[in-house]
Amino acid sequence: MKDFVFGLFFFLFFRITSWLCSVPMWATLICHFVFGLPIYWFWLTLAVWLLAGVLRYMLIIFGRWGASSPETNADKPNKNPYSQKNNF
Repeated sequence: MKDFVFGLFFFLFFRITSWLCSVPMWATLICHFVFGLPIYWFWLTLAVWLLAGVLRYMLIIFGRWGASSPETNADKPNKNPYSQKNNF
């Protein structure tokens, strides 16, 4: 659980610092000051932006969790006669 929380904060730090993905959020903030757009549009785009980042992070964690199951990592016997070592 501690690794998950650390990873989430680490991911959110890089999510916040990725300015290219936050263009809609900043556009709504500029529209608030220039055109009088209600401020809740800014908060809504901020929430959607952060929620999309958290959901993406959760999907990555879920994919890693499923890929590292012990059933897939179990040792299997080598049945290929051409790849077995020759004992001369």
